[in-house]
Amino acid sequence: MTPKEFEIMLSDAEVQLSRIKHLYEQWFQGIERIEPQIPRKQFDRMLHALRKAQPRNTALRFRFQTLIQRYTTLQTYWRRIGRQIEEGTYRRDLLRARRRREVGREQREQERMRRSSGPVQLDPNADVNLDQLIAEASDRIDELKRSPDASATAASADQEDTATTLQNIRAQRERPAAPAKPQSRSARFSKPKSGRPSPAKEARKSPSPSSRRSPPEMAARSKGPGDARMRQIYESYVEAKRGNNERTDKIDYERVAKSLKKMIPVLDRKHKGKRIDFKVVVKDGKVGIKPVVKK
Repeated sequence: MTPKEFEIMLSDAEVQLSRIKHLYEQWFQGIERIEPQIPRKQFDRMLHALRKAQPRNTALRFRFQTLIQRYTTLQTYWRRIGRQIEEGTYRRDLLRARRRREVGREQREQERMRRSSGPVQLDPNADVNLDQLIAEASDRIDELKRSPDASATAASADQEDTATTLQNIRAQRERPAAPAKPQSRSARFSKPKSGRPSPAKEARKSPSPSSRRSPPEMAARSKGPGDARMRQIYESYVEAKRGNNERTDKIDYERVAKSLKKMIPVLDRKHKGKRIDFKVVVKDGKVGIKPVVKK
């Protein structure tokens, strides 16, 4: 091999070594999926051919020795980084794993905040996620407020219920007054007037307050838990959330009690003659409130 051919081949080897170095850097950064073994083997064959045909030119021999030293240094560096990648101690992999953990932690925190915020509503048929039902109830209320047809329908329904209640009150007020009329007449004509009220008037007046109070008492009567029991359910719910590592700073007693009281009429119509109670349960790692029907 002439010195000119050796110089051309040596220049190609230097260019190929620079290319292999860039390929290894891309592999270290994660751009390349596999180690560039094929270009490295081609360079080894070229280096072996140059080692066999070394010229007597001092400058070319010096360039060749410099290329060999550079390749040896790069081999040591590549071997060390490759071992770190295999063992999982490379800095790039550690930073990537840390970033993935931080993203997962933020997602879990956002999910926990979303679950622990919002109003509460229950499903009477099964164990439910209280926070999810709270959000759905809020969305439903907003939709009803924006819809004029729904508000008009609700207003007409309230008017019908009020008219029905008034009719019942009038009917109950008129029923006991019918038998009291002949008594008042007989007492009026048989006895003189006195300062004391007649027994007939007392009999006529006595049923009217009870008849007036009876419909509100029936409407106000509830088969659900009282205020003391509601407070106990709320405290158990908050304590269970704390034990489950869930946020409780946005949960207040009024919101939970309001949502539970909304479910009592639905459960009362479904289970007539039975008492309604609630208990705190943990299902699938989530804290919720389950309705309980007692005899």
